[in-house]
Amino acid sequence: MRSVPLLRVKGMAMNAILQTDNLVQEYPGVRALKGVSLSVHPGEVLALVGENGAGKSTLIRMLAGIEKPVSGTIALRGREQHFKNSAESQSAGIAVVSQEFRLVDELTVGENIFLGHEIVHNGIIDRKESRQRAKKLLCDLGLDLDVDRYVSSLTVGDQQLVEISRALSREFDVIVMDEPTAALSGVEIERLHVIVKRLAQQGKAVIYVSHHLEEVFQICDTVAVLRNGELVDISPVSQTDEAHLIEHMLGRKPEPFNKGSQEDYDAVVGLQVSNVRIGRFPERFNFLVRRGEILGLAGLVGSGRAEMTRALFGQVPVLEGDITVDGKKIVLHNNRDAIRAGIFMLSEDRKAEGIIPHLDVTENAMVSKSRRILPLWDRLLPVPASENEAFEQLKRRMSIRVRDNKQLITGLSGGNQQKVLLGRAILTGCSVLILNEPTRGVDVGAKVEIYQLIKNLADSGVSVIVSSSDAPEIASIADRCIVLFAGVQIAELRGSDITEDNIVTASVGQKVETGHE
Repeated sequence: MRSVPLLRVKGMAMNAILQTDNLVQEYPGVRALKGVSLSVHPGEVLALVGENGAGKSTLIRMLAGIEKPVSGTIALRGREQHFKNSAESQSAGIAVVSQEFRLVDELTVGENIFLGHEIVHNGIIDRKESRQRAKKLLCDLGLDLDVDRYVSSLTVGDQQLVEISRALSREFDVIVMDEPTAALSGVEIERLHVIVKRLAQQGKAVIYVSHHLEEVFQICDTVAVLRNGELVDISPVSQTDEAHLIEHMLGRKPEPFNKGSQEDYDAVVGLQVSNVRIGRFPERFNFLVRRGEILGLAGLVGSGRAEMTRALFGQVPVLEGDITVDGKKIVLHNNRDAIRAGIFMLSEDRKAEGIIPHLDVTENAMVSKSRRILPLWDRLLPVPASENEAFEQLKRRMSIRVRDNKQLITGLSGGNQQKVLLGRAILTGCSVLILNEPTRGVDVGAKVEIYQLIKNLADSGVSVIVSSSDAPEIASIADRCIVLFAGVQIAELRGSDITEDNIVTASVGQKVETGHE
């Protein structure tokens, strides 16, 4: 992709298609944006990076017309804009792909794509024309989605592709993509990158928000770093590197995560899966997790990874075979059976299946608290006298950043929400913890903190399974890794063999040569 020169005069950009000048936004007790000035040119892909809570989402909401700035201006093609709502922002030529899906489950893919700007003839929605245009749009984007399929039946990744298609179905000059690859597989990510490059070649301006810094260097021209509501750095991608960006994001040099020795965990088996058959997969699964061990579970979509974790939490029937926890055979009909047996799982979809949005942070942490003695809690923290004291201890121990203990959980950043959910796991007293995509949508600083919390849980004797599509994540945290391919355990990696290359190679069905055969 060509490099776009930044021509700025006294903070204003020459020939910018979109520019913000000294934008300020305040909430009660918080200054979320502190005078942010940015510009984006036709054909430019501008990366916007920063920790959760840095101000990225606030800036996006103002560009989308959802919020009005306290002060400062937004200009399109040199004309100042005052959006009253999102419809005015869209009409002006700004399309936003949000982290929060705005899809209607009861409508089809095609109906969702044109939702809000339906194709109408004589006052009636032209369903045939809508369907044909939706099919053409998906075809042009290289997306293999059935326009007649209901959105409720789609995976999270496919729903994200529909959300992207919906934004691209409008006329726009600027498109803002907020973590668009968070729920996508490797193949889908590559396809989206092609789409972004094509949009830039067509002269569109793209603002691309991502926690995955490798994406920044693959597809972006310029990168802007926000920290605590301030623009702290803006550089051409060709003139910066990952270490420079991380240091600006954190305001300090990052602290490395040390996963420790492979021999740190206990020899006692915490979870045993024996000849288990689930779903459509004819093969039987056999593996174990020792107390204090972190087992990585890797594999692409359709590998059986998601089905296995759901089966261990009573959400998918176990057709044959045995599951034992601490040497005791268990039968799982539902989540409650799993929790009683000492198994707890955090879903990959934090918003839909993790947090309870209408409850505060304390209530979210306490919702699954066990009434029995909590050996896990006792090993990590003093026994609390009350729920408030319990959350205070969690907050200090896990560095959860909240305004107060009654703050709605939806007001927290993604990383802090995930820490609350890990606190919920501690409060169940679980001996087996299953984590699905534990750092999806989490910034660099919070990611290291969450890795350390997972390591602390393992050190306390918990058997941990980390199921992730992020090969570097598995490589950085797992003591041992099982890779699944089409329902088959194709590889088991240990120690120095747990590398990104080996995980990716095995995930596509190729044999991996290891030193631990």
